[in-house]
Amino acid sequence: MTSKEMFSEFQPITVNENIILRQVKPEQDCEKYFEIYSDADAMKYYLSYGKPPANQEQVKKIIQNQINAFEKCREYNWTIADRVTDEVLGRILLSDFQNNNTAANIGYFLDRKYWNKGIMTECVKAVVKFGFDSLKLERIFTSVEPNNIASIKVLEKNGFAMEGHLRHCFP
Repeated sequence: MTSKEMFSEFQPITVNENIILRQVKPEQDCEKYFEIYSDADAMKYYLSYGKPPANQEQVKKIIQNQINAFEKCREYNWTIADRVTDEVLGRILLSDFQNNNTAANIGYFLDRKYWNKGIMTECVKAVVKFGFDSLKLERIFTSVEPNNIASIKVLEKNGFAMEGHLRHCFP
């Protein structure tokens, strides 16, 4: 499938009766993303993160980069949201499309108050299904910091298998 076909129109995903994966809403979502990005524990293992944003203007730039990445056919970024209140719970994405768009990297983070509730397990399941069924991916992969036990469990519950250790890759 070509990039233009994969990214022709943003596809929201209904995860379950409580959770939807939707496109980011820059003005509405900025404050909640700022809160999540500012939580060092919530972002501890998110590899592309870096340091916390200093203000909401920086978060607006991050959000705009998510939108631009979709428009440039590079990333599929979903905001994880409550279906009733539309509150932002986290983010999940497919990126690093490789091998003629047959493989992609999955990444995610969740607001700390929603940890250990099975939300991310369900979101990963939904995105993996979307990736294989709608985008016709043949492989979905990720890199996980070895101490990130919760994320490893989410991946294992979704049928991911560890293929090896990338030594000295994580700061």
